[in-house]
Amino acid sequence: MDSNRYQAFVAAVETSSMSGAAKQLGYTPSGIIRLINSLEAELGFPLLARSSSGVSPTAEGLRMLPMFQQMCKLEEQAQQTGARIRGLAEGTLTIGALSSLASMWLPRVIKEYQQLFPGVRVNIMGGSDIKLLEMLEQHAIDCCLFHGDHSKTNWVPLGKQELVAWLPASSALAKHSSLILAELDGKPFIRIHPEGESFAEQLMRQRNIEPDVRYATNDCFTAWRMVGQGLGFTLCSAGTSNGWSSNGAIAVRPLSPQQFMEVGIATLDANTPAVEEFITVAKRFPL
Repeated sequence: MDSNRYQAFVAAVETSSMSGAAKQLGYTPSGIIRLINSLEAELGFPLLARSSSGVSPTAEGLRMLPMFQQMCKLEEQAQQTGARIRGLAEGTLTIGALSSLASMWLPRVIKEYQQLFPGVRVNIMGGSDIKLLEMLEQHAIDCCLFHGDHSKTNWVPLGKQELVAWLPASSALAKHSSLILAELDGKPFIRIHPEGESFAEQLMRQRNIEPDVRYATNDCFTAWRMVGQGLGFTLCSAGTSNGWSSNGAIAVRPLSPQQFMEVGIATLDANTPAVEEFITVAKRFPL
């Protein structure tokens, strides 16, 4: 099976349409249809269910999808390895990252990475620890930068980040120089990355602390602004809010005792040259 056929199928699933796949891969819609029809004929069963609203994978297509995604990744790796042999640096690097890390740390790393390898296109995808690991396992990203469960991955530790509290400056707790987690029990809480239990939420659960969950967002800056409006507190990594203004409406307080999260880069299988070089650059930037 030649690669353009399974690339067409993966793109059709990702975009939910033949025209979307055609745009992504530089084909005409009829060209994509011919490629997928040829692949289905060779396999002996349909991969996509067609409707007026688009396409979706059949049960058989879902079973085949991870293998075709992996084949696409292997082809990308082969192309990048060939580029390295030719003394070039080209291809695509897709990084998954928590929004806190994506905003405060990752831009510096990417700046140096792009100076060294200007031909590599970098994509950044956000999500919770659980979501990032899921995307990694599905080969939707090449690596993920997080502090979640990395027991089933190749793990490159980068350092530790301190967990701090963001509090409305008008709250009584903001008068303290540090915060005991138990003081947050029953207080209005803003969840960040609600798809799964965060490190902060695990910490509170282990100590039988139950905040009053009022709001949820996937973006740290949105949570920051909500705290500034007095809507509640949240817990985030120290340094995330560096450079963010609150006009005195937010108090950032360390926890007592201090709590730290181990952060690193997780990958699966063999890394592409683009990932290997990214890890090399990332190690030069302490958290």
